[in-house]
Amino acid sequence: MVVASAPPLRWFLLLMCCAVVGASPVQAQTESVVRVVVTSADDGSPLPGANVVLTALDGTGRHAGATDVDGFLEMRGIERGRYQIAVSFVGYVTHRDTLALRTERRVYNVSLRVQEQELQEVEIEAEGGAARQEAGLQTATAADLNRIPTPGPSGDLASYLQTLPGVVSVGDRGGRLFIRGGTPSQNLIQVDGIPITNPFHISSLYSAFPQEIIRSADIYAGGFTAEYMDATSSVIDVTLRQGNMKEFAGSASISPFLASTRVEGPLERGRQSVLVVARRSIIDETSESLYDREVPLTFYDITGRYTLQTESATCHVTGMFTDDEGRINNDRNTVLAWSNTALGGRCLVFGERIDRALDFRAGYSRFDNDAGTAAAPERSASTDEIYMSIDTEQPMLGTTLDFGARFSVTTYEADLDEKFVSLDRIKENGASFEVYGSLTFTPSNNLTIKPSLGTHLTGQRLGTPTLEPRVRMTYRPLGSDRQEISLALGKYNQVDEGLTDRRDAGTNFTVWRLADEDNAYPQALHGILGYSQQIGDAVEVSVEGYAKRLSNVLVPQWTPEARFNTRTALADGSVYGVDARLEFQTGSFYSFVGYGWSTVEYEAARDDLGAWIEGSIFSYSPPHDRRHQVNAVASYELAGVTANVSWQFGSGRPYTKVFGFDLAPDLPAQKPTTSPGTAFTLFDRPYGARLPTYHRLDVSLGRSFDLTSGLSIETKAGAINTYDRSNIFYFDVNTLQRVDQSPVLPYLSLRVKVE
Repeated sequence: MVVASAPPLRWFLLLMCCAVVGASPVQAQTESVVRVVVTSADDGSPLPGANVVLTALDGTGRHAGATDVDGFLEMRGIERGRYQIAVSFVGYVTHRDTLALRTERRVYNVSLRVQEQELQEVEIEAEGGAARQEAGLQTATAADLNRIPTPGPSGDLASYLQTLPGVVSVGDRGGRLFIRGGTPSQNLIQVDGIPITNPFHISSLYSAFPQEIIRSADIYAGGFTAEYMDATSSVIDVTLRQGNMKEFAGSASISPFLASTRVEGPLERGRQSVLVVARRSIIDETSESLYDREVPLTFYDITGRYTLQTESATCHVTGMFTDDEGRINNDRNTVLAWSNTALGGRCLVFGERIDRALDFRAGYSRFDNDAGTAAAPERSASTDEIYMSIDTEQPMLGTTLDFGARFSVTTYEADLDEKFVSLDRIKENGASFEVYGSLTFTPSNNLTIKPSLGTHLTGQRLGTPTLEPRVRMTYRPLGSDRQEISLALGKYNQVDEGLTDRRDAGTNFTVWRLADEDNAYPQALHGILGYSQQIGDAVEVSVEGYAKRLSNVLVPQWTPEARFNTRTALADGSVYGVDARLEFQTGSFYSFVGYGWSTVEYEAARDDLGAWIEGSIFSYSPPHDRRHQVNAVASYELAGVTANVSWQFGSGRPYTKVFGFDLAPDLPAQKPTTSPGTAFTLFDRPYGARLPTYHRLDVSLGRSFDLTSGLSIETKAGAINTYDRSNIFYFDVNTLQRVDQSPVLPYLSLRVKVE
C-alpha cells in the first residue's frame, strides 16, 4: 500500500501559515510581553521550575509564574511601566532587578549563582520522587535513578522503571516493559521529541538512558494529554541534559557488565556545547570467567547532543544509536537483534521580533529487528519515520491555547519465512497528520482544569479522522501541593500496531504495520483518580486507582499444537488496578515502598481466536497480568559511603501448560505402520495456569575519592539477585525446559571523572 502524501502536506502547510499568522495579533498599545530565560551560572543549563515574580513599583499589579523544562517563561498582558523582577530557585541565590517595560516584547535572560551552603537542601526539596504522582504522571530525575542498584557506575532508567507499581517486566532479558496492562507496542517513547521504538536493551537492567545523560523523564502510565498521539497505553518522554556550557568534563568507567565513556564541554563558551556518551556491554566476554556461565547478550549505545543558546532562541540537535543482539534462552539457537537510529532537531524561538514563541521540531527515526541464526536471520522487520512539527500559543476564552500540528511519513517493511503462515512480506507507506490543542483553566487557586483535544489522520483514512478528547484536573484543598486530588479521563487511538507472538517469551521479534483498514483503530478509554498527601517535611503518600477499556487489541490466534504463528485476531480488554506509595526522606536517608494490584483480561470470539474451548466468547488473562506487586527502595549515605537497596516481589504471571504429546507422520512420505512420525507438543487451555511468585534483592555500596582538584574516582560494589533466588523466566514449550532468570551476579565498578 502506498499512500499519497500531497493532501495532508497541503493541510499541514496551510495550518502552519495560519498558526504563524494567528500567533501575531495586534497587541494593545499599553501592554507588554515578558519572556524570561533562566539558566545556571555554574554550567549554563536551564533551570525548570524557577519562580519568577514581577511586581509593579507603583503597586498596581503583580505577575508570577514558573519556568518550563527549557527554563523558559512567557508572561503576557503586562501593563507598561517599571517593575521589580525576582527570580528564585532552590539552592541558588535569588536574582533581583528593576525592569522598565516600554516596548511590546522584552526578553530577559537570568543566570543564577549556586548558593553553596544550600546544596544539601537541593537534594532534599527537589520536585519528583516515586510517590509524587498526578493522575498517572510521574517525573523522574537523575537523582531518582541513582538510588536504584544497577551493575555499573550509575543508575539507569530501565532499572528505575521496574521499581514502580504497575510496571511489569517478564524477565531480566528481552527488554520489554508492560505498563498498567498495556503492551510494549502500545507505549510511546521519545527522547527530546524524537520517537524511539525500543530503547530498552536485551539485558533488561539497561536502557539507552543512563543517569549521566538524563535531565528528567515524564512517565505517563495513562491519562496523557493530546500533545501525545498514537499511543493507547503509556508515554515515556525523556529530556536529555545539555553539555556543560562553561567547562570541559568527562568520565570513563568499567564493570563486569559494561564499559562507558562521557565527554562534554563548550564549543563556544556560554553559547554552544556538546555532550557525547558511549557505552558497550562486555558481559558476554567476562561471564564465563567471573560467573562460570555464558551470558550471550551484547549491546551498545551512542548518544550525542549539541546545544545552541542565543538571546532569542534555544536549539538542540540530538542523535542516538542503539544495537542489541543475543539469545534470551541459552539452549535455543534463535538469535534476536534490534537497533534504533534517531536524529532530530528542535528550536524554541522567542525573540522580541515575533509575537508568539514558536517550537519547531523535525527528525528521523528508524527501527530494525530480526530473529533466526546469527549468520542468516529468518525474519526481519523495520520502520522508517520522517517527521516535522510546530507548536505555539494563542489567547482563547480568557486563558492560553497551546496547540500544534505534526506531519510524518512512515515506511513499514518485513521479510518473513514460512513459519509466519499469514504473512510473507510487507512493504507499505503511511502518511500521518496530527492536530492537537489544550487549554488550562484555573477557576480558583485550588483548582486547575486542562482539557485537550487531538485528531489523527493516517493511511487511506485521511477523510475519517479520529477524535480524541481528554481532560486532566487537579484540586488542592489546602491551596498548595501538600494535598492534592487528581483526575484524568480520555480517549486514545493508535494507527499502527506491533505483531509479536507473545505466547513465546523466548522471543520479542516484532512486525510493525498500519492498522488493518477493514477494522477500527486500536482504541482505549482511560480513567484515573488519585490522592496524594505530604505529611510533615519527610513523608509523602499517594493512592491512585485506574481503569482502561481496550478495543481492537491485536492478539495471536491459538493453535492446539506448539508452533510459531502470527495469525492474528482482534480482542477487547479491560484493565483495573490501584497502586499505593509511601516515600520517606530525611537527611541522608531515603526510602520508598509501593504496592500495586491490577487485573488484565482479554476477550475475543472463539472462532476468531482459533481457540478449541467451549463457548462463543473466550476470556483470558494475557501473560503480563501480574496481580500483586511490591517494590521497596532504600538509600543511605554515611561518611561518604552510599548504600542502595532494592527489593521486588511479584505474583505469578499466566502461562499455558502442556496438555500432552502426540506423533504426526509426514504423509504420504512416511507410513504409519513403519514410522511413528514426528513428536509434537499439545497446548492446554490458553493461559490457564500461573508461574511461581518472583522476588529479588539488589544491593550496592558506593564511594567517591577526590584525587586532585577536578579529578575523582568513584567505586561501587554490589550484587543483583543477592540471595540467589531461582526465579523462573518462562517455560519453553518448544524445548520442554524451564528457563530461569539470572542467579546472583556480584559486580565491582570503577569510574574516573574529570570535572
